Amino acid sequence: MSRRMRIVPSLAVVFCAGLVVLQPNTAAAQQPNVDFSVSGTSTVRSWTCTVKGVLKVTPGTNAPPLPGLAGGAQTATLTVPVKTFKCPNDEMTQHLMDAMKPEQYAEITFRLERYVVTGGRAEATGSVTIHGVTAPLTLPLTFEASAGGLQVAGNTRLDMTKFSVDPPVVMMGLMKVGPQIRIEFKGVVAQ
Repeated sequence: MSRRMRIVPSLAVVFCAGLVVLQPNTAAAQQPNVDFSVSGTSTVRSWTCTVKGVLKVTPGTNAPPLPGLAGGAQTATLTVPVKTFKCPNDEMTQHLMDAMKPEQYAEITFRLERYVVTGGRAEATGSVTIHGVTAPLTLPLTFEASAGGLQVAGNTRLDMTKFSVDPPVVMMGLMKVGPQIRIEFKGVVAQ
């Protein structure tokens, strides 16, 4: 088996994050509208996996205004189905699935608690749940009105070990995935 085939991204899963308030099984019923890229490193090389998630925003009445949402957002929900992650090869994807256990932890979520807007940027604070572990998270976001609705983009770094995800180790320990991952996302929420 080649080194390339053995590299395992591990919590590529993660996050994948945006504004969110989870409502059970909403991701399955809605079309994905956010593209995620999750990347990290290993002792052999860097890697990137992708996934699509669902971001749903409920307009508010007196929350901080956002482009195209004068009353701001009352709630926002981001769900990322773990089983749909795609890595550069099938073996990497399988290692990710082994680490993330999608049959037990089917989704990654971020629950919005509050946000502060400054121009076209915002800082969203909430909690992210990955692999059954919930932790606080603050995300820098950008917003802009688009023809299809409200465009949202952002990025963050996470340590997968804080979510009880063991970074993959293969080739009898010769190849180890680093615990730090970077998540970037962008999508449009229809208004």
